[in-house]
Amino acid sequence: MAFLKYAKATVVSPHLSPKKWQKIRTAAKETEVATKVALRAEELLGKSFDPKDHLLTHATIVCSVDVEDVPGVKVGSSHEDGQQVIRNYTDYRIKPDCDKFINNNLDAWSRDVLMKSYKTFVGAHNFVEHVQIENLSKGRIIDAVARDIGDSVYIDILIATNRKHTDLVAAIESGKMAAMSMGCSVDFTVCTKCGNVAADETEMCSHIKYQKGNTFFDDQARQHRIAELCGHHTLDPTGGVTFIEASWVATPAFAGAVMRNIVSPVEMSESARKQAQEVLSTLPKEWVDDDRLAKAAASSLQAGWDDPDVPDEVGGDEESSPLKELEDKIVGKILSKARQRIEKDLEDAPVRDESSMAPNDTLQRESSRGADKKNYLIGLQAILDTSTKPADLINRVATYNNHHNILFHVEIYRTALKLGSTAKYDNLTGYLSACTRALGRKPSLTEAKALIRLGKLISHTD
Repeated sequence: MAFLKYAKATVVSPHLSPKKWQKIRTAAKETEVATKVALRAEELLGKSFDPKDHLLTHATIVCSVDVEDVPGVKVGSSHEDGQQVIRNYTDYRIKPDCDKFINNNLDAWSRDVLMKSYKTFVGAHNFVEHVQIENLSKGRIIDAVARDIGDSVYIDILIATNRKHTDLVAAIESGKMAAMSMGCSVDFTVCTKCGNVAADETEMCSHIKYQKGNTFFDDQARQHRIAELCGHHTLDPTGGVTFIEASWVATPAFAGAVMRNIVSPVEMSESARKQAQEVLSTLPKEWVDDDRLAKAAASSLQAGWDDPDVPDEVGGDEESSPLKELEDKIVGKILSKARQRIEKDLEDAPVRDESSMAPNDTLQRESSRGADKKNYLIGLQAILDTSTKPADLINRVATYNNHHNILFHVEIYRTALKLGSTAKYDNLTGYLSACTRALGRKPSLTEAKALIRLGKLISHTD
């Protein structure tokens, strides 16, 4: 089964003219003229292509690394360092000078693979937050070119976003939505340390499972990072890589939700982590006194992840937390401004009836930026429908939640992924006991609810 890989990229130009794109094609030494690109766009869109009807955007979406043979290694199956290694190729080491071209998810594409596969971008849809439902497509990628800059090949794509999506277009043009994330399907990946080839998680070596991103030194004392090379140039026609979409994404609250690992941008001390979690997880008591404000606040904090099946005895008592004084001090400083802002937001917006929230088996949370709950749940259901592996599901849910200001510490997602489906346990109490062991502490009530929700979601991928 193929892997799904994602990688963020910054938009180079949010509003691009066909003439400027032709200059990029010329710089990339592409011989096809812009008129043929327009004709292809008409074929992809199924109607006459008028740039006035579409926002044309340029993004440098992915780049290549150069690889080299590792001397002295043999292909085939062997037992090394206490594990089974399946090595099909000897050219799996990324050259040190190309380390900077490994993406934030610690995935990489060799020059030859990228040159065989980059044209698969053409015709792919552009979505929002990787919700890969064709009816929710915002447009198409109508061109892709490869620019050789010497030590890497940059892939530039031309994205046509239909202007009928007025909110998205406005966000792109204003710079509010200034990042894209590509998605691709990979037949297998290769460990850059040992060369092991893995077609799914069960075939991964310990380096990729537990040490991805760590550094090591080769026989010439050169430093490298452990990463995954996607596909191999010997595979026809596209090197085992197919680019399937490019999504508009908001900058996540942590740096990269990645396959099999969710990477926290800042390593916190345990005390700092607990303080942050308490403040994020508990409604200020001053707001709870006002029913209108309580409903609005509850829709934008962790409280929306309620689950009536949580055992009564599970979870720490957040109200009696010793950090309550710290929280009250923080709230005291911001309460006045926060109250004014919420009241202003509520002037023209009716209070939602909480009884209309989604069924128990669906994550319940409304964006703090006022996004409609129904749209959030539709997107979440789409993620569930298109995720085939627990790691893919959790990573996409984490990114999606952070986009909607649903903030949980990375260890909650890691724990849910490690333990898997709630169905593997006799009951929820047993599942949460396993969560306690994995976390090394008792989860708070809010964390327990989130873990159960994630565990139930994972059960749908089994």
